Amino acid sequence: MCVCFWMWGLMPGPTSIYHLWKAFDINSNVGGACAQNFEYKMSNILDKPLESVFGYITVLPERLVRTALQNDSTGTGPLQKYFLGEKMHGAGADIFTANMYLAEDRILCWELVSKRGGSWILHYVKSAYAITDVPDQVPELISQRRRWLNGSFFAAVHSTFHFYYIYRSAHSFMRKFWIHIEMFYQTFNLIFSWFGWQTTTSPSSSSPTQWKTPISTSQGSKWAFTTSILGFAVITIYMTVSAFLLAFKGIDQIVDDQGVNAGDLFDNTIFRNIVLSLVATLGLYLIASLIFFEPWHMITSFIQYMLMAPSYISVLNVYAFANVHDVSWGTKGDNKVTTELGTVDTKNSKDGKTVDAVVPDQQIDIDANYEDALHVLRTKPPKVEGKVDAATQQEDYYRTFRTNVLLAWTLSNGLLAAAVVSATSKAQDSSAGNAVKGYMTFLLYSVAGLAFVRFIGSTLYMIIRLFAGE
Repeated sequence: MCVCFWMWGLMPGPTSIYHLWKAFDINSNVGGACAQNFEYKMSNILDKPLESVFGYITVLPERLVRTALQNDSTGTGPLQKYFLGEKMHGAGADIFTANMYLAEDRILCWELVSKRGGSWILHYVKSAYAITDVPDQVPELISQRRRWLNGSFFAAVHSTFHFYYIYRSAHSFMRKFWIHIEMFYQTFNLIFSWFGWQTTTSPSSSSPTQWKTPISTSQGSKWAFTTSILGFAVITIYMTVSAFLLAFKGIDQIVDDQGVNAGDLFDNTIFRNIVLSLVATLGLYLIASLIFFEPWHMITSFIQYMLMAPSYISVLNVYAFANVHDVSWGTKGDNKVTTELGTVDTKNSKDGKTVDAVVPDQQIDIDANYEDALHVLRTKPPKVEGKVDAATQQEDYYRTFRTNVLLAWTLSNGLLAAAVVSATSKAQDSSAGNAVKGYMTFLLYSVAGLAFVRFIGSTLYMIIRLFAGE
């Protein structure tokens, strides 16, 4: 059975449906084909082609996707797993699974590739594209990214810890080998996203109909979030200009002391790091865009992307983890009115408001109330077991999970920061200086290495596409 997903608000290209069908016709083992040509252009030039070469695309954006969803004879399979999130309600709902199913398209991908006895692969179709609406307000962007960040993170954790599912499939040895390589790459990215070492900007299609409004309202803090994003953009401009000025100053000093020598230039740490960073980002982005014959976004959107990049960590990541519980507050309390001490009624009259107080005034009533009070004091009250309603139980469970996630995330990042800061404070110690230098070098070369792997994957995709006849 083949199913096409079309998200409301989507306008597919004139030949998009044909190109999606053609991908299935060319390769009978294709279990899913996607074409997402919006939100973040670079992901469709670097990430999707790389994953397509390996055969496992981590997310099939449901705005424009065609998949083979046939369950097995027992009713278990990709389709059953895809709709499992519809049953995640009530106090017994597992919040990890509920967050995971915010990105049900990622679950669909893993279930297709690791289907028992199946050998399905996932394929990216460059020729199929669509146009859709995007968030045009900061609160909408934050709410959308919250769903995606939490959903993609927990779905990635699920696929990583359930990687052994791939052994139940009928994939060839080489296909399993390449999927092993990709899972190692994805695990490395997952660790990076946890520690916030890089901005995770791969697009995804979390369902806009799920978990409509986060608890920490982005609508109510619109200007605070907007100011934060603008502040990080200003800091980015300052840091970029400062880095270039320091690099140029270092170059001038080398030229004045030793003359022009390329080897000496690259011995300058600041200059070398800036060149490597530019090559790993702007250089690879530009070359890959030219290979895909889609360079215009580099002219129209690259500056905006660079200014927004810090906010994806410092604003969106923090907001997402702080709202991982995502449940609404319930009302609770006892609304029963007691009348042992009488009642008071207020009424409106011609002279204004009047108050009528009803209190016991007969001696017999007073004596009876006194005897009742003595009886209550002498009698041990029955033990009443407090029963928590389902909504309150779910609320407490979700918020406890949120607290645990925040503690783990904050403490692990805090320990990492403390280790770096403590080493920096001992700058006179050569070993401490080497530790800090090694840490920064590891980050720089890791980002550059990941970018290079993505570039190689996208290049291989274009070469394969030339011979596949898409």
